[in-house]
Amino acid sequence: MKLFYCHIPGGNFGDELNTYLWPRLMPDAFDGTVQFRPKAKVAVEMDDPSSPLFVGIGTLIRGDIPAGATKHVFGSGFGYGKPPRLDGNWNFHCVRGPLTADALGLDRDKAITDPAVLVRLLPRDTAGKIHPWSFMPHWETALSGDWERVCKFLGINYIDPRWPPSRVLQQISWSRTLITEALHGAIAADALRVPWICVSSHHTILKFKWEDWCRSIGIDYAPVSVPAFWQPRPGVLGQVINGAKEVQAALVLSTLTRLGVPVLSGDKTMDRLTDRLLMSLTAFCKGHRLTLNTSPQY
Repeated sequence: MKLFYCHIPGGNFGDELNTYLWPRLMPDAFDGTVQFRPKAKVAVEMDDPSSPLFVGIGTLIRGDIPAGATKHVFGSGFGYGKPPRLDGNWNFHCVRGPLTADALGLDRDKAITDPAVLVRLLPRDTAGKIHPWSFMPHWETALSGDWERVCKFLGINYIDPRWPPSRVLQQISWSRTLITEALHGAIAADALRVPWICVSSHHTILKFKWEDWCRSIGIDYAPVSVPAFWQPRPGVLGQVINGAKEVQAALVLSTLTRLGVPVLSGDKTMDRLTDRLLMSLTAFCKGHRLTLNTSPQY
């Protein structure tokens, strides 16, 4: 079976969690990967079209996934473009949330939560809470470097979504509160019982997938607006514009550290959702004669 996931050159935490988490939970399940690259605008190719695909973490239920391959969907979400044509090649074990289930015409029982919460099964870092506040941007808004400079100025711990998943998880677990523009930053934080505040620069953030997941854990999606940073603008005017945005961003983050209201799903809710995911994954592994390792090591 091949592991299907979105690959962003340079890395993106939520997407790269696929190659980090699943081989640890199912060590004998995969004999390779099939990558989807959203910016490449080329068809996804498979060396072996007969190989089944495991479709896990991410907004991966889309029309450009290989049509002829058998697809085992475990917790993925819908959100981009039109829903794919569903046929006998699609096997839905569970999906990210109720909005995905409704969009695909699935029974609401298939909507559990994002499978990234299974990072709870990984060994926990016991260093304690080193950072009072951490900030994690969306991978696209991390490219300019502005957010890192703002965090350094404010003394807020900066978490880059392009770092390896192990480092991101470590930094989140070391945080008392996470401010995040990255969806899987919030998901990992909630799973690790770290209160979080979501922010949005509005340009790259897909509201549908946030609401889909938030509804699965019983929390309202209410992002705080922050400035949008892109690649550095050339020339003096560009420096002035970005400098002004950095001042605005610093004011927003500073206000959040003083007046922001972090959220966190209830312990019973997270335990229940984790149990449901494990039940579904256990059934999948038994049905395909795969080993399920519920005590993985780094």
